[in-house]
Amino acid sequence: MPSFRTSVATCLAILAITGGVASAALPAGDELPSHRRIDNGPEPEHGVLDVPLHELWRAGGEDQDVFFGNVLQVLPGPDDTVYVLDVQLVQVFVFSQDGEFLRTLGSKGEGPGEVNNVNSMLVWPDGTLGLGQVLPGKLALIDRGGDPVQGIKLVDPDAPDSGFVLLMNGFAGDGFMALAGMRWGMSDTGELSQHMFLRRHDREGKPAATFLRKTSALDATWFVFDELAFDFVWTRFAITSAGEVCFAPERNEYALHFCHPDGRLDRIVRREYRSLQRNAEDLRQAELTCEAIGSQYGRELKGVTVEKTEPDITGLWSAPDGAVWVRTSRGDRERDPGVLTTVDVIDPAGRFIEQRRLKCPGDPRHDAIHFLPGNRVVVVTGAVDAYRRDTHSTTAEGTGADERPLEVVCYGRE
Repeated sequence: MPSFRTSVATCLAILAITGGVASAALPAGDELPSHRRIDNGPEPEHGVLDVPLHELWRAGGEDQDVFFGNVLQVLPGPDDTVYVLDVQLVQVFVFSQDGEFLRTLGSKGEGPGEVNNVNSMLVWPDGTLGLGQVLPGKLALIDRGGDPVQGIKLVDPDAPDSGFVLLMNGFAGDGFMALAGMRWGMSDTGELSQHMFLRRHDREGKPAATFLRKTSALDATWFVFDELAFDFVWTRFAITSAGEVCFAPERNEYALHFCHPDGRLDRIVRREYRSLQRNAEDLRQAELTCEAIGSQYGRELKGVTVEKTEPDITGLWSAPDGAVWVRTSRGDRERDPGVLTTVDVIDPAGRFIEQRRLKCPGDPRHDAIHFLPGNRVVVVTGAVDAYRRDTHSTTAEGTGADERPLEVVCYGRE
């Protein structure tokens, strides 16, 4: 099952270049008849459900044998295991259902099952693990038994010979993958362009359908990092239990697109939602994040441009019952004491049926949240702060970042 990542943690894909003026994100499907557009009001049909959670196990931290560097992703593995991707250590920690540390998978390098820079992992139903390398975009594959197998190179069909194709994120379905990536291009006049895409690929990596594309241009002579120009569905897509690809194409709109695996747009689900305005501290944090990304390019950063609001949708998760759980900026920020976050539940018919208020320790401003089958929630304490430390996106005055070692804490429903 797909998991969530915070929008800040996803910025670990720091090799992406953006800026300038961006075109709108364009779905690949045709216009839909009106009856396939489903509009929901601001409130759920069945109200708000409190979901108390209790701790099942934890790993990492100051008193544990396992040490984490920078955890980006947590997914269910085969045989009821839990996979934890550490992008700093370039390996996957494997835990049992009860939290016992079993082994690690993957390593840094050029050989089979190895990557030099990693920012995502995929797990197929047969237990095969894919480690996503950013640039050049590829998947290093490891079979269920832990042995490396033939990997997959990411190719953009619009420029099949390009060596500048980046893999940003992906999820594995039954016999296919949904991959989000980008390609850099140079015009005859020297303008650098960035082509972002969400596509379906078959198991061998061959592109099969395009769900969404967006293009932005970079003024290399005056590099300004633009938050909206970079924005794409990096954290806002999932594969549903029915095999559809669901994504939220626009940063400042609560709208979910559901596509068939062949790329045809089936329905658009909307919810009435008021964007959350950023206060002065929010704007400062957004600027720090964008500066951290922009500082990774070999050119002088002239400035950053950030939005006045938080993203409407911050993440999606496909539940085993066919529903889609939607994380929002308001759900993450407008929290009562003891509440981790509040998620919207969209049923398979597109109805906003419920909100679930998840009650356990954690703060989405500093911690990453991942959902697993079996009513489990994994909180990685300090994950956002770890990213900021690694990319030097904090200031001398500090940002309230927690410098304790990362902990992975698994909670279950009471």
